[in-house]
Amino acid sequence: MPYKDFLDTLSAPRGGVYKRVFRTQTHEELSGAVLWGQEVSMVLQSLMVTFEVVLRNRIHSSLSLQATKGSPVASQSFAWYDHLLNGTRKLEGETFAKVEAILCDAQGIRLNVQPSPDRVIARLSLGVWPNILDQQLSTQAIEAKTFKDVYPFHPRANKHWNHQDNRKDAVAVLKDVRAWRNRISHCKPVWSEGWYRNSVSQHWTEVLNRVTSRRAAMLEVLQWMCPKTYQVYSNSFSGKLFEALMTEDSVMDHITATVACPPYPAANATLLAAYKQRP
Repeated sequence: MPYKDFLDTLSAPRGGVYKRVFRTQTHEELSGAVLWGQEVSMVLQSLMVTFEVVLRNRIHSSLSLQATKGSPVASQSFAWYDHLLNGTRKLEGETFAKVEAILCDAQGIRLNVQPSPDRVIARLSLGVWPNILDQQLSTQAIEAKTFKDVYPFHPRANKHWNHQDNRKDAVAVLKDVRAWRNRISHCKPVWSEGWYRNSVSQHWTEVLNRVTSRRAAMLEVLQWMCPKTYQVYSNSFSGKLFEALMTEDSVMDHITATVACPPYPAANATLLAAYKQRP
C-alpha cells in the first residue's frame, strides 16, 4: 500500500504529531494511527452537530418566549436578538456584529425583508451561544430563567441555576465544546492541544481516557437539555462506533493495518425493495 504517499499529502508536521504520540516506527503504523484519529473525529462531529442544534434551539425558544411574555400570542420563534423590535435589549460586541451582518446588506443597511428568526438562528455560529449565556443576558433573574429553560432536565434544575457559579460552570463546558469542534474542523488531532508536553505518562493510552472523558461531559450537558436526544444519539451507529474506536484493541488494529470496516447489518430485502418504491 502507498502509505508514504498518503503521509506526504498530510505534511510532515501533521504526521509527526501522530508519530510522537503513538510511537509508530513505520509508514504503515503511522498511517493507521492517522486513520484512527480521523475516524474518531468523524464520529465526534455527528455529536457536535446534534449538540449545537439542540443548544441553539433551546436558547432561541427561551428568549423568544421571554420577549413575547404578556403579548397576545407568546412565540417560541421571535426576533429577540433585534433591539429595534419592542425595545428588546441590544446585543453587544462580536455577537451583535454577527447578528447585524445577517439583518443588513453589505452597506450595513437593514434589509427591507428581514429573514425569519429561525433562519437567523440557523446562520449563527456555535461561538454565539456560550456568549449569549455568559454575557448577553441583562439580569440575574433572566439568566436563571434562561438556564432553567435551556437545561430543564438537570437533576436540580429548580434551584441549581439560581447560582452564578453553576451557570459559569455550564458555560465553561460550552466553550470547551466550541474549542474542540473548531480543532476537529481544522483537521487537528482529537486530543487537547498541549496535553502531550504536560502529561506525565506521554502515552497514547491517555488519549483514550481524555477523549472519552471530554465527550462524557458533552453528553451530560446534552442530557440536561434533552434526555431523549441523548438516548437516540447514544444508540446510533455513530454513538456505538465511538465506543468501538476508543479501545486499545482498536488502536492496535489500525496501527497493524488489520482493521476491517465495521460490520453493518444487511437490510431486509423485501423492506428495502418496498422502501425504494416510495413516491
